[in-house]
Amino acid sequence: MAARVALLALLPFTGVLAFSNTIPFVAWSSQSSDVLNNLSPGTRPNRGALLESIISNGDICSYDAVVVIDHPGLHSSDLRTLQPSTRLAQMIKNAPSSRQLPHVEQRLGSSPEITALLTSRCGSLVVDVVPGSGQWSLEADKKHVLTVSMPPVEGSARYRKTMMAEHEPLISGELEKLASLTSNHLVIYSGSHIPLERRQLPSLSEFDSPSGDLYNAASVAAPEGGILQNYQLLTPALIITLLVVLFILIPVVMLGINALASIQSPLRSEAPKGYSAQERKVQ
Repeated sequence: MAARVALLALLPFTGVLAFSNTIPFVAWSSQSSDVLNNLSPGTRPNRGALLESIISNGDICSYDAVVVIDHPGLHSSDLRTLQPSTRLAQMIKNAPSSRQLPHVEQRLGSSPEITALLTSRCGSLVVDVVPGSGQWSLEADKKHVLTVSMPPVEGSARYRKTMMAEHEPLISGELEKLASLTSNHLVIYSGSHIPLERRQLPSLSEFDSPSGDLYNAASVAAPEGGILQNYQLLTPALIITLLVVLFILIPVVMLGINALASIQSPLRSEAPKGYSAQERKVQ
């Protein structure tokens, strides 16, 4: 009975762990698109399969530009922190065709190189866009693939919200510039894993520097507030461990102690029949 109660209590947290290794995947187009309308992801889609479905569609080469935005460390919760009034949220909402998948599985090395495939299939030119630089343009009568590499999102929930508020104008600004150059484009915006070398040896870039345009002194200062506001103490793994101890280990130990305490010895201490302590003493 205790095991059943423990399993039922763990069900919500197993759902949390099921989405622990997923990323958000959002795609939208400036015109009605069969590429997105025919996209039918499974219950838990894979990023590589989604990209292959988009690339293999016969209408993929009909776009003048395909924008691929890579945002390392991005979670679906980061997108939910954006206000509905932001320009990026309005672009997605007002797009004629769009697909929003909050939990897409990504396996390392399983995603196709969409830039190389579009270049070979559609003859597209590759344009590397640095967010906020404003130094890029499109050639006339040419198809293009625009790659936008955003700085990683990491840290506490409060700090991630601050970073997303800084990143959103950069993304929307580049997309607004693209809209002024062409009215037929497709945008693919997804998260990715943070490179391991960055986790081990973090280095400052133009996005990380406190003197850069992306961050100011307030955003890199130590976060204010208590420990519960800046750190996640009750992680899913810790919660599951506590539940296992409380609902499985402790009941099993108590049941064993009660069982041992209820054991009675079969030997009796009564004197045998006919035995007299007084006669034994006289003898």
